[in-house]
Amino acid sequence: MPGDERPIDLRRAALSRDGAVVVRSLLDGDWCDRLHTAIERCRRAPGPHYGVLSPPGRPRVDSDLFRWGDDPDLHRLTHRSPLVDLAATLLDSDEVVLIEDQWFASAPGATTPSPWHQDEPYYRLDRPFLTVWVTLDDIDEAASLRVVTGSHGAGVTFAPAEFSATGTTIDTAATGLEPVPDVDADPGRFPVRSWELRAGDAVAIDSRTLHATGTGSLSRPFRRVSTRWATPATQYHERGAGTAAFWDVLPHGLHEGEPIAGDVFPLVGRV
Repeated sequence: MPGDERPIDLRRAALSRDGAVVVRSLLDGDWCDRLHTAIERCRRAPGPHYGVLSPPGRPRVDSDLFRWGDDPDLHRLTHRSPLVDLAATLLDSDEVVLIEDQWFASAPGATTPSPWHQDEPYYRLDRPFLTVWVTLDDIDEAASLRVVTGSHGAGVTFAPAEFSATGTTIDTAATGLEPVPDVDADPGRFPVRSWELRAGDAVAIDSRTLHATGTGSLSRPFRRVSTRWATPATQYHERGAGTAAFWDVLPHGLHEGEPIAGDVFPLVGRV
């Protein structure tokens, strides 16, 4: 799977073929330092979507969403950074729609127990989209993002899992979708790939790709940002049960078949 030394067209080809592509050194050290500070600002003034993902009594893992509107560095990241150009390049578009920004922070010794899942079933979008995950600290393969290579091409949307501090639940009856298979129990069927990454490295994934966070922990903080991007042609699409809670909270005012781009989900041009 290529890194940043490969030409842009090969990155796009790798994403199409494998469902994921690594981009080395997307953000430099100054960007990582500024985003470390931004995360601390957000922690001191949590937004309505802030949550603690770790079980009580364990080293903390927390997260917040949609802070681009009030934090200057997260706004700059999502509107005026190399991340925007990468999303536009991979989606082969001069403009992209920012769907969501999210940061995660793990305290020393914490694990990040997100299960195998696809991003697709959580989002009320009528077509596949792109997630760009960027680590802000050096990490080894055990703590890194894991993906099932090629799983985006299987033509199956699995039931979404609800992540919480007390565990993960999946309501397949409400969604009518089959549960995510036990990826780790069948490595022959599900080829898993992970990477040792340096601060500022990114992994871009297709919204249909099965992925999970690593089970390893670090002896120091582990911070990362995850942003999601769609093409300007993307429309709002009701999916029923299991989509992310923010769809019923944000004042987007969208109805079936309407373009997703607007004040809540802004259209962003290349830098």
